[in-house]
Amino acid sequence: MNNNGGVKMKTGEKIAKARKNISLTQDQLAEVLDVSRQTISKWESDIAYPEAGKLKLLADTLNVSIDYLLKDEVEETKIPEMKQTSNGYEVDWSKLYPILNKYDKEIDMDYYFDIFGNLIKEAMKKYNYSLEDAMLVLKDVYYKVYLKLKEEENE
Repeated sequence: MNNNGGVKMKTGEKIAKARKNISLTQDQLAEVLDVSRQTISKWESDIAYPEAGKLKLLADTLNVSIDYLLKDEVEETKIPEMKQTSNGYEVDWSKLYPILNKYDKEIDMDYYFDIFGNLIKEAMKKYNYSLEDAMLVLKDVYYKVYLKLKEEENE
């Protein structure tokens, strides 16, 4: 660990870890990347490094960023905190997403309350949904919009 809270990890170690996280063998990864299993082994042992032309496909296949593969620093994995409440347990997502600790001081909350509140009320009225169902449906729609925007961003 270094003084920034990151963990030093070599590229090969990150490739191996990411490959195992998605349950691929070296042979399977080699086939996807059109390289030999020995090449994957050399990458994972830091004997050789992926050529620039293979980095994007490697990162995409492993579901990681190119930055993750190339930078020595890796942020420590943060685990959301579970808090016991009167209704059971609640997840504190701010451990994973620090923006959740400060956004309400940065944005116009009333503006978004009105927009989201009206969307929920509209879904409840138009489709005869309960408050919970309207919220879940709109949350799913919102996530699908996010995925589409993410896809467009990567084009």
